[in-house]
Amino acid sequence: MVDIIKKAASGLLERMFDTAMVVAIRTWPGADIFEIDLHLPDIDLDSWDSIKRLKCKVDTLEYRDYTPALWNSETNICTMFIDSGHKGAGSRWVRTLKSGDQILFGAAHAASLPSQNGPVLCLADSSAIGHFLALKQLTDRSEHPLDVAVLVHSDYEIPEIFKEENPEFHFVECSEKIGFDRLEQWFLGKNLADYNSIYIAGNVTLMKTLRVKLKANPNVRARIKCYGFWS
Repeated sequence: MVDIIKKAASGLLERMFDTAMVVAIRTWPGADIFEIDLHLPDIDLDSWDSIKRLKCKVDTLEYRDYTPALWNSETNICTMFIDSGHKGAGSRWVRTLKSGDQILFGAAHAASLPSQNGPVLCLADSSAIGHFLALKQLTDRSEHPLDVAVLVHSDYEIPEIFKEENPEFHFVECSEKIGFDRLEQWFLGKNLADYNSIYIAGNVTLMKTLRVKLKANPNVRARIKCYGFWS
């Protein structure tokens, strides 16, 4: 009975979905990061004024939310940065994608932009790279200079072109046993009073842990916005 209800709900949901086509796929050397270029023919990308999330069908009755980034409103192509380094339907799905595949997707929750001008501190793991690329695209550097720290496994090789095009991204290496404390060490080296906004995104435990530490820091005056993507 439960399965019947789930299938019925899934059918109703998918009737509201749009279709995108995979244009190209790239992988990061030594990493579990996939860059998926998608053509979204029916979406007005110029209207985006918040950090969007696309709810993608990754298997029967399985959906995962991913952030579109680096969109071009003339070609209607965007790029999703997907970390497949943890187990799950989404990781299995992205490894099987190929150019020409059709993807069913709908709108998921969106994240708001900073409410006031000033420097923005961004803390993330590799699952939130797209989230902060989208934030970068939607904001003006003269009004919202970004400092982005991304926790990555020490085996990851960051593409040189990514580093050249995104100098505000700092990659903090960690091993399986050392993680959250490395990001804490990084932001404690900053003058936290300088930031008007703080964003944390990625793993739920990472997000909660860093939020508690920042809230307890007397130098933090910024509003803290948190987005947990996986656990």
